Amino acid sequence: MKILLILGLVSLTLVSNSVQALTIDQAVADALQHNPQIQQFLEIESAASARTDVAKAPFWPRIDTNYRYWWEDRDPNLDNRKLSVAEARADYNLFNGGSDWFRLHEARYKASAANYKRRSIVADIVLEAKKAYIEILRAKRNVATEGKSVELLAQQRHDTQLRLEQGLIARNDLLRVDVEMATAQQRLALAKGRYEIARNVMAKTLGRTLGSEEQVADFSLQPVSLQQEEVLRQVMFTKRSELHFLRSLLAGQEAGRKAVQGDLMPDVDLILSYTWFDNNGLPEISYAGYDSETKAIVQASWTLFSGFDTSYELIGRKHEIRSRQEEIKATEDQLTLQLQTALEAFRVSERNLATAITAVVQAEENYRVNDNRYQANVASTVDLLDAQEFLTRARNEKVKAQYDLFLAEAVIERVLERGPTLSK
Repeated sequence: MKILLILGLVSLTLVSNSVQALTIDQAVADALQHNPQIQQFLEIESAASARTDVAKAPFWPRIDTNYRYWWEDRDPNLDNRKLSVAEARADYNLFNGGSDWFRLHEARYKASAANYKRRSIVADIVLEAKKAYIEILRAKRNVATEGKSVELLAQQRHDTQLRLEQGLIARNDLLRVDVEMATAQQRLALAKGRYEIARNVMAKTLGRTLGSEEQVADFSLQPVSLQQEEVLRQVMFTKRSELHFLRSLLAGQEAGRKAVQGDLMPDVDLILSYTWFDNNGLPEISYAGYDSETKAIVQASWTLFSGFDTSYELIGRKHEIRSRQEEIKATEDQLTLQLQTALEAFRVSERNLATAITAVVQAEENYRVNDNRYQANVASTVDLLDAQEFLTRARNEKVKAQYDLFLAEAVIERVLERGPTLSK
């Protein structure tokens, strides 16, 4: 019997230990694993890489084979004529103005752009997961704060009821406490509802169900030492995938324009061919009438006029390149504004948190003093209710400031593109 009891306790311990709290790093990893956008852009990147391999094809010779057979009935008094020809031919481009070389580079730049696009999507998903995680912690702390408020009001109602029965206060004081109690219970219900909504948002972000017993582990903010804005701006320009994406597209467009310029140059090809001739349906080496021909040809061709299509294409590509350059400048300005906004939000959150911590200390002391005065019949019920309301408000403001600071730090990490940007 004792053995069964021990086994039961061990099994309960294992079950309780198996339910571990979700950490923010695990949340990010789950979001990256299950998000369909990542797979979508992985496929786009693979397609761009395949097109890079396609662009390598002109550097290989082209080998063709062909077969022809015809039969002539020239005149009823003459013999019919039959002839078959089989040919093997290899063509290799020696020079085409560098068009094939620049088209290969254009394809490579597009593949690189696809990679940077996926990196930016991954960074966005990381920020989204962190935001959902922070919001669920914020909602959880708000539930705890509103719960403490209800507990304080319940204790105060108990004391007020005793005072009413002793004839020390009027009934309207108890009614006032009941009204505050109902209001606090409504706020608690609202906080619980927001917590459930935050859990649903978290589950959607993770791409999986968040179990009812699965808890979210809190974390502490590490001291952050921000460098000067200009230094961070240069770091951001170096790291941000959005800029690398646009720059890769620009480099690809410039390589594509050079490829079009190559069309203005002559083409030089080397052609090697071997041909079999025969008077039967299929050429045969053993046949007496067999004949063959070997050719090595260097062929040069130059298009002198084609309706100005190449010139107009070059003009169009020039304007597209200028448009991309302006887009890069606009993106740099937008990212600079993002950085400035994120840094200012972080500084404001730091100041708000310091103020909120002081306010909570003062509100707790104010409540303690008013509670003592209330117990000594010096303070009124209204005084204690006001002190309790100030305390709850100060605690809520501290929670808000604390998680606003967490959120501001996460935004800075995204703006500077720190953290994971790759996903398998």
